[in-house]
Amino acid sequence: MKRLLWTLTLMFGGSGLPALAENPPLCGTAGQGDWPRIQEIFTGDWLIEHQAGYAAIGGMILPFPGADEVDTITIWQLGETLQATHPEMQAPLVLRLADEPRWTVETDNPEIPEPLLSPDDVALVADCSQLELPRLIGTSTAVVDGTRMDFTYRMMALDWSTLYGIMEITSVVQGTPIEARRTVWMRATGG
Repeated sequence: MKRLLWTLTLMFGGSGLPALAENPPLCGTAGQGDWPRIQEIFTGDWLIEHQAGYAAIGGMILPFPGADEVDTITIWQLGETLQATHPEMQAPLVLRLADEPRWTVETDNPEIPEPLLSPDDVALVADCSQLELPRLIGTSTAVVDGTRMDFTYRMMALDWSTLYGIMEITSVVQGTPIEARRTVWMRATGG
C-alpha cells in the first residue's frame, strides 16, 4: 500500500494524493441507473497526462514514451452519450459505461513492461472493487499519413475528479499489425 501511495504522489507532481472526497459516494455507482449522474459529474474540462507504455510492432516490443506536456480535453454530453475531444483529435472519443469483466494488464510476454499502477491497484486505493467503480470505454479513429488508427480508452474513476485509464492504439502499417498501450491520468480542472 505504501508503494501505491508513493506512486500516486509522484504521478501528481509531488502535490500529494488527489482529494478523495466522495460527495456523492463513488463506490457502487457503476450501473446503468447511475449513468445520468456519471454524465453530469464527468462533463467539463480535464487535464490528461499520458504515461509511458509500449508498442508491439511485429515481434518487437518498443518503448512508448510518456508525453512531456499535459493536454486539456473536454467531455460533454450529447444526448445519452458522453464525448471527449481536444483540438488535435480528428474525431471525438465516444464514451459509454464499461460492460466488460475486471480489467487486467498482465501479459505472458516478459518484454512488455507493467504499468506503475494496474486497474486493481487503483481500485485498492479507492477502497472499492473495480467492478463497483464508474468505468468508461471511449473509442475513436484517426488517419495519420493515410493509415487508420483505432483508439480505445478504458477509464476508471479513482474519485469524482480523478480518472485512471489505459489508452490502446491498434493499426496495420504495410501489413504489419501494431498495438500500443500506455496509462493515462485525468484530473478535472474544476472550471
